[in-house]
Parts: sequence; structure tokens; C-alpha cells
Amino acid sequence: MTRRNDPCPCNSGKKYKACCLKKENIISIDEELNKDLEQVLLNFFHAHPTKKETNEIYEWIGDREEYLSDRFDNDKVSAIMGDCYYFNHRVDIWQMHLERESAKSKRPRVQTVLEGWMNPEIILGTILKISNNSAEVVDVFSEEKVMIEIPNPFEGGVGDFIFGHFLLDSRQQERYYKLLNSLIVFPAKDEALVERVKALYTNSKSESVLDFYNNYIIECYVILGDKETSIEELFSEEELELISILHSSLVEMDTKSDKLMYIFIEYIQRKGIPKGIKKPTALVAGALQFGMLNSIISYIWTKKEISSFLEVSTTTANKYEELFKEFYEHEISKEELTQNTVFAFEVGTDANLVEFSNWKMGMHLSKVSIKNEKEMSRYIDIYKDKDYIPKDDKEASQKYAYEAYSSSDLLRENSTSLAYLLDKQNVDAILLKADYVDIAEKTNFFKEAIRIGENQFDPNFESVWGYLPNRPYLRALFKYGLSCFEIMNFEKAFDLFNKILQLNPADHQGVRYPAVATLIALNRIEEAESLMSHYQDSDNAFFSWFRWSMEKKKSFFSKETQRAYELAIEDNAYVANYYRIKVPALPYPNSLAITPDSPEEAKVIWTLLQPII
Repeated sequence: MTRRNDPCPCNSGKKYKACCLKKENIISIDEELNKDLEQVLLNFFHAHPTKKETNEIYEWIGDREEYLSDRFDNDKVSAIMGDCYYFNHRVDIWQMHLERESAKSKRPRVQTVLEGWMNPEIILGTILKISNNSAEVVDVFSEEKVMIEIPNPFEGGVGDFIFGHFLLDSRQQERYYKLLNSLIVFPAKDEALVERVKALYTNSKSESVLDFYNNYIIECYVILGDKETSIEELFSEEELELISILHSSLVEMDTKSDKLMYIFIEYIQRKGIPKGIKKPTALVAGALQFGMLNSIISYIWTKKEISSFLEVSTTTANKYEELFKEFYEHEISKEELTQNTVFAFEVGTDANLVEFSNWKMGMHLSKVSIKNEKEMSRYIDIYKDKDYIPKDDKEASQKYAYEAYSSSDLLRENSTSLAYLLDKQNVDAILLKADYVDIAEKTNFFKEAIRIGENQFDPNFESVWGYLPNRPYLRALFKYGLSCFEIMNFEKAFDLFNKILQLNPADHQGVRYPAVATLIALNRIEEAESLMSHYQDSDNAFFSWFRWSMEKKKSFFSKETQRAYELAIEDNAYVANYYRIKVPALPYPNSLAITPDSPEEAKVIWTLLQPII
């Protein structure tokens, strides 16, 4: 063992105490500091989230969790939700933890680092240089160059982009940042995603980048997680035209099949257009016939009608039908079809099954004494699959109401009658009963539901929708608003829709869509545009068709109107068919799962569009 006064083993000529022992002590001190700092992080994540914070996180994130889940794995979604909540939305919780840890620490250097950690920073940057466990990046907003810690292994390279939450740690250099769990990395070729975030920043009219991130951090992750290769990069013009013709044919048939589109696209991508085919549209005809014969789409047209529409012979179409059958049986696996299912979202006025399950769980837990989070988890496991037996007429009424919402036809009517019979003050029971009374009486039922619901409503929640007893009142406002919309009392309808959006700005009910339609009907175009801009994270076929209707009101024959129509057709072409043949609008649905660019989505859009154009 080398003693303090021995010559240093590194052969510097100095004594050990004046040479490498000093360096080892410095390294040892840094290691101790790192341990202390890591313990600060561990202590925080051991203590959080609490049960209350878990509920608040899910209330705050709301439906946006589904968009994150479409883009990231479960661990990354949890990391993003946690970091966004504690380092953006409720940074005060993090800061209080640091103050306690700093007060406990006896190391001034730990306290200095913790002071730098007080205000976590978000960096969207381009990687300029990578060395060891660090990378130099330039922030796309501030254009400031900083050094960040990177994980090992690191999937990025020079020119790629990073996005995430970081903690300032100036021990190594002035602008050095420690990474947190929510880091995402994406390639340089996806620069268009960065431009979308920058466009969102511009449109948000935020006072600063920090203000922008505070309000749109989840939307940024959703945009930057959307890294799919565009279809135009994969196919030739002729192949793209055939894909478009198949889609147009399905639109003309008023049906949608993501499964058939997927099989067709996979065939084109793997096999290409068959050599020697005289009329490539015969491939589309064969795909449609294959789809009908294998129950992928309904028998809407006969083989003769398909061939006539696509101007090919039935013999040729039959030939390519067999080709798709063989391809499907031998080259498309069930796993592939499962992985390529399309995300659907719910619209309608009814309570859904998730709310019913949450109500039952809440009723179970209200009957037991829970001392800590561990007990809470145990009771949740006990009751998660158990039905709830009501203890009085009021509880029984609410259970029947939920059962009515999840039923149809006669069972719905029977459950509604029982719910209303047991408790005529039950807001959901009143709303359900309104569906079975004369039009003249309906308004009185809605007003009564709103009166009772308003008295029961508790606004003292960060997310009023997250508190289940608040939802019947919001449902009552929505149903009455839609009823006014149907009879073209647009002023009253908008007052009701606007009240919901003020009470619940996150808009878990999709009220933004009839609200915009109502403003257009009232010719309050600037307000409609402003409302769509506020909810630009849900910019979809609804908003595209609303933009067309606004341009149409300004000038039917303008280039802007034509361009808006073309963009709307890109988002959902089925609506154009309903407009062309003047289909009567259906009532707004009680409950419906719709997918983008589908007849179901088109019918809801047309319900809102038809009365205003």
C-alpha cells in the first residue's frame, strides 16, 4: 500500500500526498456528491406520486394519454406524464422537496446544485457533438448551445433531435444539464415535426417559450412522437393512384375498411403492380371482391357493379380476387392485422362503461376505512371485478341509469324507467327519461336536470370532469344544447355549449365541435376560428369541414373555398357524398366510437354541418 509520503506511483517525482492522492480525494468527493444528489431524486420518486397526485395526473392529462400511448411504450408514457406533471404543471411539489433536502444536507456543494435544480428546463435541440456521456445541443428556440447528459447506450447521432426535461448542474461547466426520464430522440429526417412544434408555438401566441411549454408540453410530446413515414415516400405515383382509387371506391360504397386498405397497401408494397396488367384498376376490383367474399366489407355492390364502376371485365376482376386471396392466406399474419388497428375515439352524450366502473369502485371504497396507499391498492384489487349492490334507492337509481347508458332499445327504456321511478332527483335519470317524452315536455326535463345538477356541481376541482358527481350536470347542459341546435335555436345552444367549455376547458365531451358549428350558423366566424385555434390539438376532419363551410359563407366560388373543400375531402371524403346527395342529418349520437376518415365520423360531421349550410 502506498503511504502519503512515498514517491507517487505515477512517476511524477512528487510525493503521493501531493499528487494522485489529491486527485483520488477529489474523485471520491465528487462520487459522494453524486450519491447524495441521486438520493435526492430517489427520495422524490419514492414519495411521489401520492394517491391524490396520481388522480390529479390522470385528470390533468385526460384524453391526451391515449395519444401518448399511440406513440410511446408504457414506460415512456409514464415517464412523460410524471415529468410533465412535476417539472411543469406542479413544479411547486418538486421545489418543496428540494427545499427540504437542501435543509437536511450539510454539504454546501449539494445545496448549490439543488438551487440549480429548482427550475427544471425543457430543451428541444439539435445534436451538434457527442463525447463520452454528454452531447452538445443547440436549442431550436433560443439558439443557445448547452451540454446535456445522455444515457448509455444513446440512440441519437449528430444532426438528430432531442426533447425532454433537464436539471441544471453547473459543476462541470456553466450550462450543463442532467437528463430526466422523459428524454426522447428522433432522427434529422423528421425535422418537419420540429417545424410543427414551432408553428404551434407561433399560433399559441404565448408570451414566452416557457409559457408555451407550460400550456402545451403534452401536445409537444404528441407531435414529436408522430414519426411515421409518409406514404408518398414508399410508393410510385401509379401505385399511389391505385391506393387512392380503392379509397374512393370505398367512399362511393359508403363503407370503410382499414383492414382491406392495409392488405391492399401491403400487397402493393411487397409485390408492386403486376407486370402486363392492362388496366391497373382491375387490381382494385379484385381487392373489393376479395373483401366482400371474406367478410372484410359488406356485400354492398355486386361483382358486376364493381366491374362497371371501375370499367374492367368481371373475368379480370375475378383473376385478381384470387391473387389477393392467396396473398392474404400465405403472407399476411393475424399479428400484423392486430398491430395495424386504427385508434377510435368516442363521441356522444352518454356516460361510458369506464365511468360506470369508476362509479362502482368509488361506491365500494366509500364503504371502507382506508388508512394508507397500500390499503387503497389492496381494496382496489379486491373490488376491481366485483359488482356493487346499492344500499338505498338513490344508489340503485344511479346504477340503473348507468346500465341504461350502456344498453340499447327495450333494455335501455326499462332501466331508464326504474332509475326515474327510484329517484326523480337523479340528473342522469331525468336526462334518460327526456328521450321518451314528447318534444314539448323535453325542454322542461332538460331544465329540471340542469337546475338539480347545478346545485350538486362542485367547481373546486382542477379538473371538474375528474370528479364523477359533476358529470351529470355537464351532460345535462350538453344534451339541452344539442336539442336547441336541432331546432336551430343557435343562440341558446351556444350559450349552453360555451358554459360547458368555461367550466371544463379540457372538454372531455367533445363540445368544441357543436360549439364551432353553432358559431358558424350565427355567422360569428372570427369567434369560430378562435375556438378552433384554441383546440388546435384536435384539428381533424370536423375542423376541416367547418373551415370549408366558413369559406363557403364568404364566397362560394373562391379559390379559398375550393382549396378548403379539397383539404376537407382529404380528411374525410364521405362527407362530400352526403353533401352531394343531400342526405338528411341524423340526431347527434348517444354513444359512438368513430375512426378518422370513416362513414361513422362523416355522419357526425354531417349532423353538425347540414343545418348550418
